[in-house]
Amino acid sequence: MGLNKKEKLILESIRENPFIPQQELADTIGLSRSATANLISGLVKKDYLLGKAYVLNEEEPIICIGGANIDRRYLVKDTLIQGTSHNVQSRTNVGGAARNVGENLGRLEDKVMLFSVVGNDVEGKMIESHSEHFMNIKAVDTIEGCPSGTFMEVIDENGNMVLGLAEVDIFDRMTPEWLNKHLSVLKRSKYIIIDLNCPKETIEFINGYALKYNIPVALLTVSVQRLVNLPSYLEGIRVLITKHNETAAYFDMTIETDEDLRKAVKKWLDKGIENVVISKGSTKVAFGNQEKGIHIINYSSNQDDHYNWGINEAFCAGVIHSRFQGKSLIDSVAVGLTNAHHTSNSLYVVRPNLSKSQLENEYQTSIENDIFYE
Repeated sequence: MGLNKKEKLILESIRENPFIPQQELADTIGLSRSATANLISGLVKKDYLLGKAYVLNEEEPIICIGGANIDRRYLVKDTLIQGTSHNVQSRTNVGGAARNVGENLGRLEDKVMLFSVVGNDVEGKMIESHSEHFMNIKAVDTIEGCPSGTFMEVIDENGNMVLGLAEVDIFDRMTPEWLNKHLSVLKRSKYIIIDLNCPKETIEFINGYALKYNIPVALLTVSVQRLVNLPSYLEGIRVLITKHNETAAYFDMTIETDEDLRKAVKKWLDKGIENVVISKGSTKVAFGNQEKGIHIINYSSNQDDHYNWGINEAFCAGVIHSRFQGKSLIDSVAVGLTNAHHTSNSLYVVRPNLSKSQLENEYQTSIENDIFYE
C-alpha cells in the first residue's frame, strides 16, 4: 500500500528521532496535531509503525502462524481403571504448536511474530499475557462468539496419553481472508512457520504467497486428525517437520525400524519438499533433503522420554534458530534434538530454563560426551 508525501515525511522524522514529540512532528510536516495523530494511526494500521511508541516496523521477523491455546494435562498417580475416579496431578500451560515454536524462538532471542486467533475470554487473555513476553502478538486477533482453543489430555502412570480432547473450532477462522489484513507484515518476514491447525486453503495460500516473495516456509504437523489440512501440492515447502506416527498414518505404512524411517523420508521428498524431518520420540530423528540424501541421528541418554508435549515445537525452533546462527543442517538438527530431549524431561510445553546460552551449552556438552550417533 503506497504512502503519501505527509506519511513519508512522518516516517523520515521518526527514523531520525524516535522520541520526537507529536506537536513537534505536527510542526515539521505542517499539519495540526489531530491530523498528524490520524496519519500516525493510519501508519500503525498499515504496519509501518508498531503501536504508539513510534517504533518503525522494519525488522524481518520469523512469523509463526497457527495454534495458540490452553493445554490442560492430568497425570494419573495410580493404575488407571476405567469407570472410576483417580488421584491426579494437573498442570495448565499456554500452548498451541505455532505459539510454542514462537516462545521457544523468543527465549532464544529471535524476533518472532505470532499470527493466531483467540476468543474474548479468560483463556484468550491468558494466552496473550503469557505470549507477549516472548513474541509480538499484534497479529493475534480476538474472535467474538468463539471460545479460545483448549486441549485436555489424561496421562497414565507410564507417561502415555490415554485420552485427549480438543475444542479448537476457532482455528477454522484462520482463513486466507483473515490473513489479508496482515500481508504487509507477512511480506517482510524472513521465515514463515505454519502448523496444521490452519485450514488447508490457508496453508496453500501461504505457500503460494511465500513462493512469490521468496520466503522460506516450514510446515509443522500437529496430529493424525489434522493431516486433512495438509496441502495436496507440497512443492515449495522448505522444511516439513512431522512425527513418525503421523507419517505412518498419512502413507498407511508401519514405521518401526530405521529402514522404515528412511523409506518414510523418501516418500515425503518425492512430493517435492526440500527438507524433511521425522521425529521418533525425543531421541531419534530421520532427516533428508533432495541433494544430500537421508540420515538418522540418535540422542543417547539414560533417561527415557517422559512427556511428548512440546517436543516437535522445541525441535523445530532449535533447527531454525541454529540455521540463522550459521550452523550446518546436520548440526542444526542435532541442536533441535537437544532442545527436544530436554523439553521431554520437563512438565512444561516450553521449558522455562531455555535460553540461547543454555541451549548452546547443552549442545556442546552433548558433543563432548558423544551423545549423538548415527
